[in-house]
Amino acid sequence: MTPRAFLAALREEIEAHPAVNHLLLNRLATAPFSREDYRVLAENHYPLVCAFTTYLEVLVLRAPDSSARLWLTKVLVDEYGERSEGEDHAEHYGYFMRACGGDPARVQGEAVRTPALRFIREHQRLVREEPFLVGLGAVGPGHEWAIPKMFDAIIAGLRRAGLSEDEIGYFTLHCEQDCDHGAWLEEALARSTTTPEAQARVRQGALASLEARARFWDGVQRAIVQYRQPRAIRPDGARPRSTPRELLLTAWDGLPAARRLERRVRALRALRRPDIPALLAEARRVGR
Repeated sequence: MTPRAFLAALREEIEAHPAVNHLLLNRLATAPFSREDYRVLAENHYPLVCAFTTYLEVLVLRAPDSSARLWLTKVLVDEYGERSEGEDHAEHYGYFMRACGGDPARVQGEAVRTPALRFIREHQRLVREEPFLVGLGAVGPGHEWAIPKMFDAIIAGLRRAGLSEDEIGYFTLHCEQDCDHGAWLEEALARSTTTPEAQARVRQGALASLEARARFWDGVQRAIVQYRQPRAIRPDGARPRSTPRELLLTAWDGLPAARRLERRVRALRALRRPDIPALLAEARRVGR
């Protein structure tokens, strides 16, 4: 397959992937969600925004030639604030979070939520441990060709929730920028995917990124449901609950002391997860 034919087929595969067409995204595009629901989304998504440049920084150091370094550096310049009045994308995202009632400073100091932490860890592994083209496939096609379509669904929901164009500027700017990034990427990849092995590695990275993205959206969806119905989500495992177990859980949920104990256990588990600054410092330290 020629590089251009491979890239065209890969773009179609990415746009049809379940992660890019996740049920949560379809619901956001078509159903009413409140600003508070979007606050939950923002608090889960914000660490991904903060971590993205660390993947690029690692890949720049690992790039095998000037063509790959040029594309990665151009994207990094945008992420650092070239087209957002000098504000990096994490700062830009803060306007959206505050519009939904969230506090970026507070989220910075909290343990990174599990869906985001798993997503970030997987991408750190892809860019550090896998061959360069696998990492490039994850951060390139896996992000730049997927995000505009995913964000289109989110933007429709944000407008329905009454947020202004300024408040959703992070998402609209990203749709514009990632179309440019995707075009730059295609030119770089056309020179890098001339062999079946190279094409397989780029595709491997893109699909690994999208699988991680699907798990992330699953986690965000659970978080929104749990915010709306705090007692609705229980881990059922592979089999439905038995009647005795259902009765025991009902009794447990009715005990204030039991609920306090659960909150304490969740807090202890959170202590094992890093906050955003610690996670980014670790990524940059290992990436050197």
